[in-house]
Amino acid sequence: MVYYQKVARTGWLVLCLVVIILTFTLLMYPTLLDFPLSFGNAVYLLALIILFQFDNVRRGGIYYTFQEGIILFIFLNYGLLPSILLSQIGILIFQFFSHKQEIRLKRFLYLYPINVLFDLIYLACPSLVYLALGGPIGTGFTYSEALVPFSGYLATVMTVSYVQCRFVNRVLFLKYDWTRLVRLQTLVYGISMLCAFLGIWFYDENPLIAASVSALILLLFKRLLQQRGVTLEAMENAKRFDDAKEHLLISRFERETIDSLLLDLPHLLDFSEGWISIQQQRKQVIYNIRTKTVIDVLPLFHSLSAEQLQTPIIHGLRFDWGTDIQIALPVDRHSMLAIPSITSEDVDVSIVLFHQIADAYDETNADELARLLRIFCRVLHRSQETYQLYAESRTDALTELANSRAFYEEGAHQFAAAHYPLSIILFDIDHFKYVNDTYGHKVGDLVLRELGRRILSLQQKQPTMFAARYGGEEFVLLIPHCPQNQAIDLAEQVRHAVLDRPFVVEGNRLSITISLGVDTVNQPYERSFEESLRQADHALYVGGKHNGRNCTAHYANL
Repeated sequence: MVYYQKVARTGWLVLCLVVIILTFTLLMYPTLLDFPLSFGNAVYLLALIILFQFDNVRRGGIYYTFQEGIILFIFLNYGLLPSILLSQIGILIFQFFSHKQEIRLKRFLYLYPINVLFDLIYLACPSLVYLALGGPIGTGFTYSEALVPFSGYLATVMTVSYVQCRFVNRVLFLKYDWTRLVRLQTLVYGISMLCAFLGIWFYDENPLIAASVSALILLLFKRLLQQRGVTLEAMENAKRFDDAKEHLLISRFERETIDSLLLDLPHLLDFSEGWISIQQQRKQVIYNIRTKTVIDVLPLFHSLSAEQLQTPIIHGLRFDWGTDIQIALPVDRHSMLAIPSITSEDVDVSIVLFHQIADAYDETNADELARLLRIFCRVLHRSQETYQLYAESRTDALTELANSRAFYEEGAHQFAAAHYPLSIILFDIDHFKYVNDTYGHKVGDLVLRELGRRILSLQQKQPTMFAARYGGEEFVLLIPHCPQNQAIDLAEQVRHAVLDRPFVVEGNRLSITISLGVDTVNQPYERSFEESLRQADHALYVGGKHNGRNCTAHYANL
């Protein structure tokens, strides 16, 4: 903000200097004050200028008013001074009344001097070149004599457009593509010149009729351009948002839902930086939308009131931001779109986007984005329920380990991913039928539950290990990147985790042992997942059970 305050002060100082110079010039040359327009005609032409200024076409953050046709008509028929005066009055009215009340004064203080100065340059430089090349004005105007001067006029306009673009890029840090700006300026001034020329045909009959003809033709061209641009843009935006909603609706799980939104957001709205906060079950995660990475807490919304958190926040220029916006960004970030809170069920989402282009976002963008985030919240909540059902379908309720279905899925995945060497450890409880027959099935279930806890405790120390209840009193471990010796050592750890500490259940102190069979696949295509599982089972019964139980056997050592 400090930088733009300096720019505004400099702009006002330069404007005051220009006003002083112009005042001094008019005092020195009083004939320049001759105003060939009657009061009624001047008011009518000013009304046309204001009409075109408020009914503008926005492209790439720049407002095109097409008032140039009316200004050019005034210049060709009445001279440079009336065109400048009426244009400046129009800018003053537009600058003060075209923006929302909360930013009106800021925009006026920061932009008015710059807009006035550029308007003077846009009018004076091309017009002076036109006059210097012998261009006719007033009643002496002829098309043949105006052809060459108008070529100079248009070339000067393009030059001034380029200078303006460089100025706003380097001084105001507004991101404008100068080639696009010059191309659009060529279109605007080309249409304006055509309309001004057509209006001159009617000048001898009535000046107001001539001005009205120019205005009507300009309005027609502007409406065609505006309607085409709005229609195409609306159709493209609607399709992009519909595709994003469809991607969300077919998402099943939480990670898939979040990834879908992060992938689609950069294609929905342009932005330089963007962050999205997702809070669910009292856990908040903030993502950088560009990099898809998790970042620290973003302090943007912390200073906002509860009322402000309920509505989107839209700013078009950096100096529109209030003191509420507490975030460090480069000086060239101007537009901001923030949706502080979208809530559904137990999911709360906030998003903020910044852009280098001025006035890059509007209420339509905010509404579309808010609707998309509401769908995201609902789908994310649904995904939690889906995941819970999915997890329950793959989890053994008694031991809280994975079930056989999950084990087969994981085994197929690990063998397909070729995480060799892969080891399988299959084990079961020795004499478990005796436990059930002697102490009852309730005690047997408690033994299985305690065994599950001990395996989960080992799994925390060995994160790559996948543990599952295979069925009944049988359990299985799948360990990627685990050679034969390491697999045998791990199997022994499991055996001692059961053997060394008695199972105390229902007041009974039980000494439980297990027998284990191990198989290791060292390289691809050596054995399939199912074949390796059969060999581990063979090692369990031949090398474990038949050797007196409470031991570990590897298939390769049988």
